[in-house]
Amino acid sequence: MPTRFKEIWPINLGDKLKLKPFSSQSSLRLFGALGTLGLALSLASVCRAEPTSETKKFQRSKLTNDASESLADKRRILLATGEDRAVDLDFEANAGANGITVGNPSTVATTLVKINEKRQIIFKPLKEGNTTVTVRDLDGTIRLIFNVRVTGSNLLRLANEIRDLIRDIEGVAVRIVGKKIVIDGEVLVPNDYARLLGVIQDASYSPDVLNLVTVSPFALQLLAKRIQDDIQAFAPNVKTRVVNGMIWLEGTVDSDDLAKRAVQVARLYLPEARPGNQLIAKDTTASVINPPRELVQTFIVINAAPPRKQEKLVRITMHFVELAKNYSKVFGFRWSPGFTSDPQITIGTTTAGGTGASGGSSFTATISSLFPRLSSAQTAGYARILKTATVIVRSGQKAQLTDLVEFPQISNTPNGPVSAGKLATGLDLAVFPSILGQSEDIQLNIQVQQQNPVGRNIAGSGPAAVASHKVETNLYVKSGESAALAGIQNSTVNTDFNKEPGGAFSGQTQPLFNLSASKDYQKGRSQFVIFVTPQIIENASEGTEDLKKNFRVRVK
Repeated sequence: MPTRFKEIWPINLGDKLKLKPFSSQSSLRLFGALGTLGLALSLASVCRAEPTSETKKFQRSKLTNDASESLADKRRILLATGEDRAVDLDFEANAGANGITVGNPSTVATTLVKINEKRQIIFKPLKEGNTTVTVRDLDGTIRLIFNVRVTGSNLLRLANEIRDLIRDIEGVAVRIVGKKIVIDGEVLVPNDYARLLGVIQDASYSPDVLNLVTVSPFALQLLAKRIQDDIQAFAPNVKTRVVNGMIWLEGTVDSDDLAKRAVQVARLYLPEARPGNQLIAKDTTASVINPPRELVQTFIVINAAPPRKQEKLVRITMHFVELAKNYSKVFGFRWSPGFTSDPQITIGTTTAGGTGASGGSSFTATISSLFPRLSSAQTAGYARILKTATVIVRSGQKAQLTDLVEFPQISNTPNGPVSAGKLATGLDLAVFPSILGQSEDIQLNIQVQQQNPVGRNIAGSGPAAVASHKVETNLYVKSGESAALAGIQNSTVNTDFNKEPGGAFSGQTQPLFNLSASKDYQKGRSQFVIFVTPQIIENASEGTEDLKKNFRVRVK
């Protein structure tokens, strides 16, 4: 067989494929094909150009290859000084001088141990560093290559302890890179970052830990969304967005108080502390904005609220009720006869037809009230006075209603001259209603004064007597319900016995004697009550149908 054919096909096809014996015809065909293939390869080698010097420089070596190393199993091992490590082997290792080779013997030492059927290799770290350990089998084939790194502390143990302490923190990964334990990732909650710092800044871990953890920008977006939802409950036009690690408040409000409230709500959502800037902490030459920018930036515009119907109307109806009852019973007996002070006796008849005499002695007298008088009377009375006042006013505004009647009056001054004046009687009402939020409760601040004339003084020339009722109060009443603001109740009982009769005889008549007996019983009762009924209405025409009906007002 030609030499080049051996290089390309170095195996025995019959041995590998275990072919059956060929027939004579098949053998002729096979040898013919092989001859043709050999001729083609010979021509190709003749036609191939000789490589230049530059091509030889980058040509793959024909005398070496990496097959043994590439076929070997590879494993990484992290060791700490002072702690041995045992690794089980699944093959029979060569215990000879070259069976186990160490790249840097000053870094790690190895010992091959065989107990019954169990085979182990023991690693004993000597100092910090990196090395490789190659293990061969009994045939000398490289079966295993260890990449060994030796550290001054047990990074693997420290990394496992840190994982156990921060296992509840999501988004954080702990791995060993070189001679450091690298903690990387993003946390959602600033409190989790504070817990992480509490672990890795401990003296047991801080020299070997590299912290690359940051607060996730997504957490700030979630925080901004929750802030926006709460602010829009009272300021629906305010929105939030995250820009360069800050929360911007944008939109419009109707007053400065709403803007301040929105900023206060946003700041209350922020944590008490947040992670610092790694660039500022690590790079002393980094320029810093002074003073530092706040995490919440407000760009809220305050617009004057357009005039609109905000307050509802309140219809207030007040009823003034005055009830009076009286009862009187009088019984009297009186007998008081009298005669003139100059009696005369005259006998005969005068020319005028009277009793008398023209001459001689005469006696003349006039007897009055000769017969006794009886007096008996019984009276009863009932009176009811009802006045109703209705006023409509906007919530939060004051309403004034006055219904007065003026009476002229004349009165005497102490010096004698007569003065003229006027007396005003009637109703004076002032009310200040306020609707409490969106409820049906109404706060009423009411001032009411009612004056009624009851008569004149005894002399009859002075000013008239006036009964005045005044109420000032502040109360809460639900819409459509009635409440009694105030009530005054008077009760009077008078009883007189054997009062001296008034009056006297006319002229010179003198009473002979007085005989009288009397009883005068009077009982009176009065009551004054004020009722108020507030009602929330949308417009002035609503709720006034009863007034229109009473006065027959027609609206086309």
